Amino acid sequence: MDFQHWLSYSHSDQALFRRPDLDSSWDALVVPGTLATFYFEGTGGFVLAQRAPYVIDPRTPLIQTSTEVKRSAPRASHLKLLEIHDPEAAAWWPEREIPREHWEDGRWPEVVESVLDFQTQYSTAATAKLDKYERLKAEARGEQLPTPGVTDAPARLVPPYWAVHGSADPWWRLSREAISIAITRHGGQVQPILAIREDVPTNVLAELIADLPDGLTDVFCWKGSWDEAKATEEDVAAWLDAVRVARDRGISVTNLYGGFLSALMLPLGLAGFGHGVGYSESRDTRRLGETGASETRYYVPAVHGFLTVPSAQPLIDHLPAEWACRCDVCRSVAVNDRPVIATLTQEDRKAHFLFCRRDEIEAVLSDQQAALDQMRGVADWLASNPVPAMDTDRWARPLRTWFQAISAQLD
Repeated sequence: MDFQHWLSYSHSDQALFRRPDLDSSWDALVVPGTLATFYFEGTGGFVLAQRAPYVIDPRTPLIQTSTEVKRSAPRASHLKLLEIHDPEAAAWWPEREIPREHWEDGRWPEVVESVLDFQTQYSTAATAKLDKYERLKAEARGEQLPTPGVTDAPARLVPPYWAVHGSADPWWRLSREAISIAITRHGGQVQPILAIREDVPTNVLAELIADLPDGLTDVFCWKGSWDEAKATEEDVAAWLDAVRVARDRGISVTNLYGGFLSALMLPLGLAGFGHGVGYSESRDTRRLGETGASETRYYVPAVHGFLTVPSAQPLIDHLPAEWACRCDVCRSVAVNDRPVIATLTQEDRKAHFLFCRRDEIEAVLSDQQAALDQMRGVADWLASNPVPAMDTDRWARPLRTWFQAISAQLD
């Protein structure tokens, strides 16, 4: 089975990518367009030094008219990405929203061409700091510098797009036109991102896939604020319906933001999924007035979820010791076969998460039924052995739902 585990690139994770023991924990990178443009040389040098598949996500929420989020000063990185789309709009955007009519006045094909050209030229234009990052990587690994060679272009090209409500949405009409333009120029190199808003059902993904122009082999799908812990059986069925509709058209589907539930769907046809390193298993499609770093969290593999460090330790201590993480990071701080996670650094916790995710994927692909049975066993145990002063069912409930939803697809 062809499968790719995508990670969203962040500057704060550079040290992790230099670790050879984590190489097997990811396959490809999604590079935010804001970083690729605003930190052009630094991001380019680092990404190209990985010598790994990558795509550049060109989405900036500035280009989608918004009346639902309180207006705030635009970030410099978003304005820089907007310039790649349309320098004219970037010049006056802070004064007012960009109406949809702005993109419908005949300029849209030129905007699409500009965004695609930025991506196709990236591997040769963003190389000013390539030597620096190749040296840092080699030093961290105790390796020789690689032989200079041709840098890799993006594995796929992503045309500009919007988050939409469905195939009748005027914003989808523009997104679909961008896909058509990209296919005409680049054929099978194109892998569009189909994004749906937070307030629409998951089954809209299949509707968009059915409406795609011919000529595609792969798509990313992004369900706004998709929270797998709150997923219903209907949500899982809708994701797998999208996979089936796409397969009938010769297209593979990758979930741009997902977690363990997405891993469970791999044997059922999902081609892959992505997330950040220790966060961003879901992402809001709307323009946010403010964002910040994620909480300091620890991934508890037994329940396949993140908890804050103060909440995670009581759960780890309560669960059977054989369910505690056995990765190298956690074994180094284990007492009585359970990790004492307050002693872990942020980088340690992120590395632990990547080890866990790799092992989860391998377990599901090796024996999906065994993975399901293990998950149900944890849920049943938690139901009979609640953690004092903790909503234990918060973790058991998703496990039961995931078990039922996936098992229903196997019947």
